[in-house]
Amino acid sequence: MSETELPAVRHLALGAALLGTVVRRAEDAAAAEQLESEVRGLGVPAPTDAQAVARTGVRVIALAVRALDLAETVRPAGPRAVIGRVAAAAEALRAALGTARVDVEVALADVADPAVREELLTAVDPVDDVVLRAAKLTAVVREQIPR
Repeated sequence: MSETELPAVRHLALGAALLGTVVRRAEDAAAAEQLESEVRGLGVPAPTDAQAVARTGVRVIALAVRALDLAETVRPAGPRAVIGRVAAAAEALRAALGTARVDVEVALADVADPAVREELLTAVDPVDDVVLRAAKLTAVVREQIPR
C-alpha cells in the first residue's frame, strides 16, 4: 500500500476480492468482476486535497454498498465450505465503510463550499445502517456454522 492510498480502498479491495472467490452464477461473477475493476480504478488522492479525499471516500461507500448487495445475494447459495469467505468479505466491507466515513468527516473540516459539505454529509448519512447490514450478514453466516 502506498503511503497516500486510503486504507478504506484497501479494505474495499479485500472485500471485493473475497466476494469474487465465492460467486457461482454468471451474473454474480460479472458483477464481482465489474466491482473489482471499479475498485482498481479508484485514484489515489493527494492527502492535501480535502475534496478529492472526501470524494474517494464517498466512492468507497457507494462501492461497498454494491459489494454488500452482492454478498447478500450469494450468501444463501454458498456451500458451507465458502460461506466463511462471505463473512470475511462482510467484515472487510464494514472496515471500508467505517474508514471511508472517517476520511470524509476529516476532510470536511477543509471543505468550505456549503453545497459540497451538504453533498458529503448526505453521502455518509446511511453508513451506520449499511455497517449494521454487514454485521447482520456476518451473524447469519455464523449461525449456519455447525458447532
